[in-house]
Amino acid sequence: MSSALALSRSAILSGSAWTIGTYAASVVLRFGSNVMLSRLVAPEVFGMIAIIVVIRTGAELLSDIGIGQNIVNNPRGDDPAFYNTAWTLQILRGLILCVLCCLFAGPLAQIYGAPESAIQLGALTLAVLGTTSTSLCLLQRRLRLPMLTMFDLTLDFIGTVTLLLLVSWSPTIWTILLCNLLSSVMRVVASFLMPESRNRLCLDRRHLGEIVRFGKWIFLWSMVGFFSLNVDRLYIGTMVPLALLGVYSIARTMAELPAALAGRLGHSLVFPLVSAAGDMPHERLRREIGPIRLGFLLVAAVGIGGAAAGGDFIIRAIYDPRYALAAAMLPPLLLGSWATILCTTNEYVLIGQGRPKVGTVASCIKLGYLLIGLPLAFQVGGILAALTILVTADMVRYAALLIAQLRTRTGFGAHDLLATAVLLATLLLLTLLREWFSLGTAFDGLSHLRGGNL
Repeated sequence: MSSALALSRSAILSGSAWTIGTYAASVVLRFGSNVMLSRLVAPEVFGMIAIIVVIRTGAELLSDIGIGQNIVNNPRGDDPAFYNTAWTLQILRGLILCVLCCLFAGPLAQIYGAPESAIQLGALTLAVLGTTSTSLCLLQRRLRLPMLTMFDLTLDFIGTVTLLLLVSWSPTIWTILLCNLLSSVMRVVASFLMPESRNRLCLDRRHLGEIVRFGKWIFLWSMVGFFSLNVDRLYIGTMVPLALLGVYSIARTMAELPAALAGRLGHSLVFPLVSAAGDMPHERLRREIGPIRLGFLLVAAVGIGGAAAGGDFIIRAIYDPRYALAAAMLPPLLLGSWATILCTTNEYVLIGQGRPKVGTVASCIKLGYLLIGLPLAFQVGGILAALTILVTADMVRYAALLIAQLRTRTGFGAHDLLATAVLLATLLLLTLLREWFSLGTAFDGLSHLRGGNL
């Protein structure tokens, strides 16, 4: 056990540094490409891409049985028979999802006003990515995060440069979709150049049963998580024109960046560490993970507080007037992302302990809140009232997670409360500073969102 603890301590420090550093570079790439794309294509294209991405992501998550999580979590995850069985399931899943998306492309196109062939082209990436080598999961299992994060960053860079070059030549949705397909092919090829990348078709009955038993809760967690994360786009996409959905997607994408970092840290670092800890006493586990987790949250709190107080300046400075409403949407969405970060950092501890059921239940509660509250709020107060529901949804989810963790003494409630206080203090201080210089506040633009429409 002592060696595991030593591994945990060094892995947390080095892994956090690599994950945060490469993610920061990835954010610069993503943000820069997003800004350049907004000047090359119309908001309608952003709206169509948002719908296609949601459909494709939904197809993946609605059939997720935790193949990667199984390889990381299972004691026999590095057994060739086990990970080859997982790889075979992954290929079958990708092919089935691609076929289903193509079959349902017509009805989906009618609902959202996106081209049917565009949805079908986007679905091809599901079949391609299904063949990705399990080498990436094995790297995660062994906590070889420098190699894994550099792999992702290199592919992000190549994909971004390719996308911008081709879209500048042909600024259409077809070019974007073809670039996404090309990036998927490159990821698959590159995954087979990594260590331990030899895979073969195999369906071992014993391992198949283990994967399905663990994966049933991952499946439910992913399914509910998908709807709770994307019900806003799915619902708003049926209520407003694609151009307005594209504007909302700009603000939503920026607001999701901090939560995405927390998700990457949780998935690539906290989850495998907790899994490796095995039966470590809960109090000892909290002492090992707690200080690093709190440090990350305090930095994130200051960053989100600052971004919420001044993010409207950034949007007005870099986006053209077609995306002006995104400046009003960003501050409340950023505050909502804080609750998402708290939930994510708690959920991956629970999954690492083999308790994905808790996260599934919490996400179900959040989804119910959204399904009931979002349509009612939109009808009563338009997008402003709907944003209120979206911002508070993860607070409901967090409460459910905290209750479950307190029962097993694995919660970090005091740390979360302290970090939230730091965030609010940062937001208040910078807002008062803006008022002092007669610059208004980041929330002044909310007045433009009152009424029934975006």
